[in-house]
Amino acid sequence: MSPRGFGKNEELQKQFKKKKKLEKNLEDKELLQLKGIAFGNQICSDWTKQAQKIRFRSEESYGSSLIEARFLMITALTDLQIFKAGTPGETNEKLGEILGLVTIFWQGQFYTEQLISQGQYIQAAGAIKQEIEILARIAEIKKGVSIVGKTPNVKYAPSKLNLHYGGMNDIAHISKPSMLSSLIAIDKGSFRGASIKPIFHEELSKHFYKIHLSIFYNSILEAIQLFQQLYPNDMELVLPACKLLEIVKTILVKSGFNSD
Repeated sequence: MSPRGFGKNEELQKQFKKKKKLEKNLEDKELLQLKGIAFGNQICSDWTKQAQKIRFRSEESYGSSLIEARFLMITALTDLQIFKAGTPGETNEKLGEILGLVTIFWQGQFYTEQLISQGQYIQAAGAIKQEIEILARIAEIKKGVSIVGKTPNVKYAPSKLNLHYGGMNDIAHISKPSMLSSLIAIDKGSFRGASIKPIFHEELSKHFYKIHLSIFYNSILEAIQLFQQLYPNDMELVLPACKLLEIVKTILVKSGFNSD
């Protein structure tokens, strides 16, 4: 037997022993289950820590002014929604549908921010895309051109937001491999592969955050108009939100972009 052949057999024997050892370790299903649960819990814990690390870097890139602007908008929209909570307004089918869309935005915006600030840019693109569609649908309803069961036409969304829709769509529909690869790729010398952990992208994070804030601003404008129609005899209802939005607009303009 040649040395080469002997070496080959020895390698096969090692692989066989390794396989048998693995199979034996998997025989105890109860122990395997316990280990699997413990490991899964550890993975979730590590993931949360990684998300918080990315959030810290994201918020550093936003700066305190933009973060404060978002807090002010959360307060403004909340104030509108709770002021007359449970009190019927002068509603109709059109206003009821708009109210539903504003509420959908309100509930989802927390998760959109989390996706952006914790490095989940592909999922964030899908969330931003839907937020733009919400504004487009509201505009369609007001113009009387909405079609049940059909995706809103984003040409009706605020002009500077519909320009972002195509890019969000490309990412959310995972239709451009090169774009997706740049978001999840990690380089280690000559090796390039997909990272199991989220990767922070400073410029993209800030870009997404600004788009989200613009959508938020426009959603509050729609909510103010809506509640003026729902409660025409309680115009003081919208005053706090209006005043807060004036402050927000000043912050946004100083931060280098237009609120619309």
